[in-house]
Amino acid sequence: MIQPRIITYPIVGNEHGGILHVYGEPTSPNVILYCGGFPDDHKPFTPLARRLAEEADCVVGITCFPGFEPEAYHRCKFNGYKRRGYNFDEVCASIREATIQLFKQCDEAAADSTLDDAGTPQFTIILHDWGVIPGLMFVNRAIEMKYSRHVPNKIVLLDVLTWPTDTMKEDVPLQSEVSYSLRPSIYELTVCFAYRFALAASFFWLRFASDILGLINMAILTQLVVLFRLSPVKSLDSKLIDERAMQSKSSPLAYYRHLVYMCYPYYHMFIALLLQRGFEDIHIPRDLKATPILYIYGTDKNIMFHNWKSLAILEREEREGTSKCKVVAVEDAGHWMYVQKLERCFEEIKSFIR
Repeated sequence: MIQPRIITYPIVGNEHGGILHVYGEPTSPNVILYCGGFPDDHKPFTPLARRLAEEADCVVGITCFPGFEPEAYHRCKFNGYKRRGYNFDEVCASIREATIQLFKQCDEAAADSTLDDAGTPQFTIILHDWGVIPGLMFVNRAIEMKYSRHVPNKIVLLDVLTWPTDTMKEDVPLQSEVSYSLRPSIYELTVCFAYRFALAASFFWLRFASDILGLINMAILTQLVVLFRLSPVKSLDSKLIDERAMQSKSSPLAYYRHLVYMCYPYYHMFIALLLQRGFEDIHIPRDLKATPILYIYGTDKNIMFHNWKSLAILEREEREGTSKCKVVAVEDAGHWMYVQKLERCFEEIKSFIR
């Protein structure tokens, strides 16, 4: 079993706060960067990263939100994570730095290689959960040449799909062209607000009061969410979350304290909504021919995490062959479909990047 090269990189306020796990040969023609969301570090995506590195001729880098990796979070050497967490601009900068470090590995390998120049490798970015928000910010800013020479050629979005641009909204398929409602239901809106507020409030108490109050708040509010059947996920995903808690090397108190800290994206989401800024660049790319999207989602959830208008656009792109976009609904899988149905997701991603 191949072992990763572990690279630390600078983030805001911490020279070693970013963690990148790299699998595969840096001379591979396909470069992949993965960033997950709450409450993931590198572990959930590792089995798929190994498969892509071993069987699809890829070099794969796995990163996560600052402070999400427990070993780094609990280690004294890396204790410089901001108590207020990191806003989406700061996480976007972290993803940019992870990209620079990943390509630095490729550039150094190419300089040392005796092989003929194979040209610039194809760059695919894979995003899951909250990783979609700062990840798409990075993609759109890179496309607009605001700060990066590493522009992704393809995007894989796992279970979360944001909205289209304003110009795209003028060309959204009509309701009669799709088999589902383009508007979220009252239940979906209620669930989205309930669980997000519970997690955001937990981090609020941790930041402005104490860890204990954050833990108490999480225990109470998350139980209420479950009691009133407002959880977005079903038993498949709940089982994975419980298994992760049981497998943690930390003490239960340390584990759940870290879990509350990792709720900071929910807190910063509400701050961004109140300030009416921070979401400018998280739409899907304007030119889907130049930057196609593979969207994979699990169907076994109480609500879906995609914007229905964007879903309709991607499905029409696939149906009409306008671009290389594709939508894959994975049955008997939930929010972590790439864990629950690894083989299916591997084959879809491998086919897409080729």
